Amino acid sequence: MEASEEPGRARRWLVARLLSLGLLAVLGFLLARLIWLPFYFGLFFFLVAGLLAGALSFRIARAARPIPRLRILRGIAWLAAVAMAITLCWEYQHVAGTIGDPPKFQEARNAAVKAGRPAACIRDIASEEFRKALRKTYPPGGPIGYVRWAVSSGEMEISVEGTKDVGAVDQRGTAWLVRTVIGLLLMAAGLYASFESLRSPYPISNILPPGEEYEE
Repeated sequence: MEASEEPGRARRWLVARLLSLGLLAVLGFLLARLIWLPFYFGLFFFLVAGLLAGALSFRIARAARPIPRLRILRGIAWLAAVAMAITLCWEYQHVAGTIGDPPKFQEARNAAVKAGRPAACIRDIASEEFRKALRKTYPPGGPIGYVRWAVSSGEMEISVEGTKDVGAVDQRGTAWLVRTVIGLLLMAAGLYASFESLRSPYPISNILPPGEEYEE
């Protein structure tokens, strides 16, 4: 009987982790924007995301208890690493899509309006120029090139129809790396707080059963 139950528990734990990853991938879309809040306040939401995803997935994972602590830690490490990679992809898309937002490239925007073109086209051109520059200067470009750029400088001069301006991220260099690692650790901490009780074969409660003596 125990042999037949083991695959079922493993499947439950796998489904719970996949559900957590799906939730974190969706929340990562918001995290990629919240991370730019002043004074690193956005990092708090990485802890909230871990707690939220873990709490929702716990309903599935509890049927897999008891789970060894090392197995829980390995699962959380995998979850946090993959979820952070997805969040960085969202962050790259966000930065690339807003690199040409006003007040940058105002002269090019005015020239476009005078020529009867929508001002929004300058934003699209700036975004494409940024992506091209990443591919050229920080190959292979994309999210990997973005990470290399953010860690090394985080600033880039972009030319749009003869108008030059500087695109940058608020946190760059060592600061970008530190806040990314902190976000990863906070997300993992939230997941651990949700899954830690899976080590016990029985639900853990801080409420004493009837007749149980209280011990200080």
